[in-house]
Amino acid sequence: MLKKIYNKVTHEWDTSVEEALKSFIRLPALSPDFDKKWEENGVLLKALEDAQAWAEKQGIKGLRCEIIKDDGFTPCLFVEVDATSDKKFERSVFFYGHLDKQPPNEGWDQDKSAWEPVIQNGRLYGRGAVDDGYAFYTSLAAVKALQTLGIPHPRCVGLFETCEESSSRHYESYLKEAEQKLGDIGLVIALDSCCGDYDRLWVTSSLRGMLGGTIEVRTLNVGVHSGEASGIVPESFMIVRRLLDRIEDSRTGEIIPRVFQTKISEEIHKQNVGVAESLGDRIFAAYPWHGKTEPLTKDACEALLNRSWRPELTVTGVDGMPSVENAGNVMRPYTTVKIGMRLPPDVDAEKASTALEEIITAEPPFNADVKYVPTVASNGWSAKAAAPWITKAFEKASETYWGNKPAYMGLGASIPLVKLFSEKWPHAQFMVSGALGPNSNAHGPNESLHIEYCKKQTASVAYLISQYEEH
Repeated sequence: MLKKIYNKVTHEWDTSVEEALKSFIRLPALSPDFDKKWEENGVLLKALEDAQAWAEKQGIKGLRCEIIKDDGFTPCLFVEVDATSDKKFERSVFFYGHLDKQPPNEGWDQDKSAWEPVIQNGRLYGRGAVDDGYAFYTSLAAVKALQTLGIPHPRCVGLFETCEESSSRHYESYLKEAEQKLGDIGLVIALDSCCGDYDRLWVTSSLRGMLGGTIEVRTLNVGVHSGEASGIVPESFMIVRRLLDRIEDSRTGEIIPRVFQTKISEEIHKQNVGVAESLGDRIFAAYPWHGKTEPLTKDACEALLNRSWRPELTVTGVDGMPSVENAGNVMRPYTTVKIGMRLPPDVDAEKASTALEEIITAEPPFNADVKYVPTVASNGWSAKAAAPWITKAFEKASETYWGNKPAYMGLGASIPLVKLFSEKWPHAQFMVSGALGPNSNAHGPNESLHIEYCKKQTASVAYLISQYEEH
């Protein structure tokens, strides 16, 4: 059965999914944070309309699609497929994915671009290919493959959003609105995660939380001549550095306050030792290093733990600074930095955000005007113990399609909704997975989807649905 599923999925990809994804890539469906006129421009709605039109042409029995749009909220696409199984399941299978995108950013190869799909060396290049347009199309392709092969499946539902890259701020409202239509859920499949390599099925065992905001330091009302002011007026960027030193040791990258940290269990450590042994130096090779830059640690296991169970800080934006080309001998009046901190899965994000604001704004150096404005605080997630049936399905799919056992790995990225799903549907099993593997480069230039891995992953989803059990 598994090989028949793979062959059917491959056929669906080659005859339908690939072209649908190419059309999706051509849409500049920027998330609201990156397109303030998103509602006027209508591209997010167009992405859902195209997805709905494609789905309704697939001949999937018992399919219903509906675009849900509330005033001022980015739209969602609700999908429902009736069960074909004679078994009477109390709970349904739920699909999650998103169809909004990050901005194009710079650095794409000359023969590639964010908005024009290109296939090279088994990869589909273009913004949104792997993050996360494929999730919608392959989820329904998996259901269609089962129906075409006459393999029974339970009722399947999905709610696909267009605000994930802007913190999914509208999703919970839609989830409540669609509560009656969704019903109770017994299996959640979220294909917005990562894989360590393309040699096995990767299942995400934990996700970090996240908090972030902007730090503004203002020392002057207007810019002044740096020769006249330096040595008398404290420089705003110097103060920003001192504030960040309260949080992070710049020599090691370690986060200092204990409020952002957690204890790493022996079980988690053992899991990461296994992943480190499987991947080795490929953990480091996955990044586009410049020159002779070295990693924060050369220990593969420690690197994985840093990325999944330890807090880490990133400065993601700066205001108040002219470009180097336009920079004169001026002491600038202010510096604003946008920061993001990844949190261990079990650290309370709201409490951490409050603590961060207190740390940043307490006793400002030189009594400068220091403001911290929080913009996001989302909790992480750690998977509960898996049911025997789903563990067996993961193993059989991975061994059949890749010839290797599946791997379980905690990730550094955040999918805040997974925590929400686990609280809303406490009886549900989870397949949090994804095709964001080496060199896929989501959010950056040359974003790409590994086509063969995606086909095998889709076949794994189909098989998992066919094996669904309730207890």
